[in-house]
Amino acid sequence: MPYPPGDAPADNVDDPLEHEAELVERARSSADAFARLYRAHHPAIARYIRRRVGDEHVAGDLVAETFLAALSNLHRYRSRGLPFRAWLYRLATSRVNRWSRRRPARAPHAFDESEHASPSGDARDDALADLARRALFALPTKYQDTLALHYLEGLSVDAISTALGVRPGTVKARLARGRERLRRKLAPYAEGFLR
Repeated sequence: MPYPPGDAPADNVDDPLEHEAELVERARSSADAFARLYRAHHPAIARYIRRRVGDEHVAGDLVAETFLAALSNLHRYRSRGLPFRAWLYRLATSRVNRWSRRRPARAPHAFDESEHASPSGDARDDALADLARRALFALPTKYQDTLALHYLEGLSVDAISTALGVRPGTVKARLARGRERLRRKLAPYAEGFLR
């Protein structure tokens, strides 16, 4: 699976990821090997979680939980030709969904230009991102996961299929249905952003 732009493994990782299966095997008994995997994949997983939850502190906790789960369950990981990062996305998605279920539901609120006016437009962009994130969290998790991996992480249908363990046709259907549900949720608030 090719990595999204800017998501290629860190250049300072000695082992190229063509040999990732060997590195994963060594990581089962070597902290140094696991550290290399961590350095290679941490930026992408951290960005994915941060974009999903929208809170730096919560994201930090979830990233830590994801990599602790990876370390604890490394003995269960089987490559079968799948990239290690796909497994990490699956672990991260599980942690984000668990966190999402525990937090109180917050409905999207209307955009108030007077409250968010800014010459640079940064506050407006932040408000739009917050509104979209909350609308995304209001969707069933199967749509959240698929939309986030596709639109936030830039993964292809095949890569999402691998990460979530579902068929490509299922990913396509979830993308279509998820987009439609998200569009319906955001429609009442769109006017404030389009002024």
